[in-house]
Amino acid sequence: MGAPVSAMLLDVNWLGLAGWKWMFILEGLPAVVLGSLTLLWLTDRPRQAKWLTPEERAHLEELLAAEARAKEAAGGTSVWQALRLPNVWLLALGIFATNTGGYALAFWLPTTVKNLSADSDHAALFYSGLFYSCGVLSVLVSGQSSDHSGERKWHCVSGQVATALFLAGSTIPGQPFPLVMTWLCFTALGAYFWPCPFWALPTLTLTASAAAVSIGFINMLANLAGYLGNHTIGWLKNHAVGESACLLFLASCYLLGGVLVSFVKIPEPAPAAEVSGAVRLEGSKT
Repeated sequence: MGAPVSAMLLDVNWLGLAGWKWMFILEGLPAVVLGSLTLLWLTDRPRQAKWLTPEERAHLEELLAAEARAKEAAGGTSVWQALRLPNVWLLALGIFATNTGGYALAFWLPTTVKNLSADSDHAALFYSGLFYSCGVLSVLVSGQSSDHSGERKWHCVSGQVATALFLAGSTIPGQPFPLVMTWLCFTALGAYFWPCPFWALPTLTLTASAAAVSIGFINMLANLAGYLGNHTIGWLKNHAVGESACLLFLASCYLLGGVLVSFVKIPEPAPAAEVSGAVRLEGSKT
């Protein structure tokens, strides 16, 4: 939705300010306002939430207490212990590689589309909006499919590999721009198919205490990738590297991420008797 709105704001000239300045002001203002409201509205604990009923507050507090007891019984995991686990590194490096391509794709998409289409800024922003519309559809399908099947890893890997293949397809020489844009729309379907199942993998493949320590590390590398990917594409463009080569670099990042995640080991499900005992215990608590 932001792309067409941005395109319209580029044309305004209110109070002597250029359109791009109004775009920064008006699109930044909601985050400032909502962030301030969040400080006033959200509470630190369920028992402080006045919008919940007393029963709801008590229920949530008991859930948090039970979770704390379970973590204490399982024993803590230090950062160094977590970093010795292969799955932690596979997940961290997998999302690092993928996001190196993903952040750069998001940052440079309007410029790339503009260069490939030789069209106006407004058209480039419209095409970018089309890309993300496909992404919204993909998120919904991915979440429902992985929840319905209970399978996470290969949902994630298939999205990463599909993104790489579709991005590579967009670089085939001699294609008209509508066909290139079609490839990019399919790219969006893959690029937003993998994140939902990916973020289920840390808690699925690690113990509770290890996941608690590792998710921050995994997320740190995920965000650090944004710096690397964005600046790498900028460096390539400054050295006169063409759009196709840049897109192939992004495709290779997604492919490497998919390969790394494919090696994540999924633990075997608990024995039926153990699960039955856990269900009876939960039922007795309820």
